[in-house]
Amino acid sequence: MNGTDLSQLFSLDKILINTSFSFVQIFLSLSITFLIAMFIYFIYKKTYNGVLYSKNFNTTLVVVALIVNALMIGISGNLVLSLGLVGALSIVRFRTAVKDPKDTAFIFWAISIGVINGVGYYELSLLASVFIAAVLLLLSRAVAFEPSYMLIVKYPEGVYPEIKKVLETEFQKYFIRTDSRKADFTEKVIEVKMKKGNQESALEKIRAIKGLESCNLLSSNGEFSE
Repeated sequence: MNGTDLSQLFSLDKILINTSFSFVQIFLSLSITFLIAMFIYFIYKKTYNGVLYSKNFNTTLVVVALIVNALMIGISGNLVLSLGLVGALSIVRFRTAVKDPKDTAFIFWAISIGVINGVGYYELSLLASVFIAAVLLLLSRAVAFEPSYMLIVKYPEGVYPEIKKVLETEFQKYFIRTDSRKADFTEKVIEVKMKKGNQESALEKIRAIKGLESCNLLSSNGEFSE
């Protein structure tokens, strides 16, 4: 390839493609992105099963979709801007930790909607969003297995055999996670699998043990009962 070929490859008409958007097209793209982003907002709120729902994070999903959509409209048809965007994004680092792995999926969903609508594939954006929402709703309403719990018991010497008897008869499984001793008391953190509908009766039997200092149950989703 000689110099003439290279100049033709990187000529202005190759770099700038005539795909300019009119005002109506830009408004339509942003409007459709906003409506689908609000649909994502609703699905996130509907399927959230954590302890502390973050409205700010959910609102951020809508804003991210709109920003990416506007960005895609701005760089569409411009090779120079596209390459510049790739270089800029390659050095961006986000320090905020995502607590729930499912939140990452919603972030990618919002970004994808912005990208797809930015290039005008509205049918794909709508169909993919409906399909993803259906999967999320189906999985969130599926019958869940009985969750694991952390049983924290504090007792004086000689009481554990009674606790162990209740663990073996009232729980499906149990596994000692930590075992510490302070002064005259021993504290154990035990991972337990509850029998279905047996939580209250099992706890009552443990709390009825003579000499037991304390008994707390911590569920896997952060709920706490004492």
